[in-house]
Amino acid sequence: MAPTNNHRTRCADTRFPRNLILLLVTIFVFIMAAISIAWLVMHPHNPGFGVTSLSVTNFSLSDSHVRGKYEVGLTLTNPNKITTQVELHRSGFLLLYGHEERHSVDATQRWQRRVVLEKFTNKSVKADFEVIDQHQKVVPPVLVEDLNKGVVNFNVVLKVTVRFEAGIWPSKDVLLDVWCKDLDVEFHSQTKDTGKLLGIGKDCSTKNAGGRT
Repeated sequence: MAPTNNHRTRCADTRFPRNLILLLVTIFVFIMAAISIAWLVMHPHNPGFGVTSLSVTNFSLSDSHVRGKYEVGLTLTNPNKITTQVELHRSGFLLLYGHEERHSVDATQRWQRRVVLEKFTNKSVKADFEVIDQHQKVVPPVLVEDLNKGVVNFNVVLKVTVRFEAGIWPSKDVLLDVWCKDLDVEFHSQTKDTGKLLGIGKDCSTKNAGGRT
C-alpha cells in the first residue's frame, strides 16, 4: 500500500526539527572550534607582577594571633598585543616565615580592584589588606623572635582574574594565584607595630588555578 500524503507530511514534519537541531549544533561546534583555534594562535601570556613596596601598620604578633594592615605596592605589566584586564580579588593571604617554620593568615581588601592594561603597557597600583586573625593558632615562637630582632619575612599571595580581550573575539578569563615571595620587612625598633619593605622590591610568580605556572 502506497504511503499517503498525510504520512509523508508527518515524516517531513518530524525530520525538520531534527535537521534544524543538527544544523545548530554543527554551527555551535564550528564557532567554538574557531574561537579555540584563534586563542591558540594568539597565545596570550599572563601579565607580570612585581612588588615595589610593602608597608605594615598596627602590626601585632603573639603566640596565638597575627594582626595588622598591609599596603602592597604592585607593578602590573602586559606583555601582549591585546588589551588585558586584571581584577584583584578581595581575599588573599600572608605567609610569615621564620627559618623552617611558617604561619599563614587570611587577608582581606575592602573592595575588588580592576586594572585595564593596554598592549605592552604597565601600571602601578596599591592593594590595601587587613588581617584580623580570629582563629586561635599556634604562632611559631621563632616569628616572635624575628620581630624582636626587627625583621620579619613575608610571602604575599593574591588571587586575581585576568581577562584577555581581542577585537570581535569573545574574551578569555584565567584565574591566577600570584606569589610574591621572600619580602623582608623591617619594623620600628621601639614600637614594633610599623614596618617597611627592605630593598627595592621583587618580581612575583604566577600559577594558574589548575596548577600550571
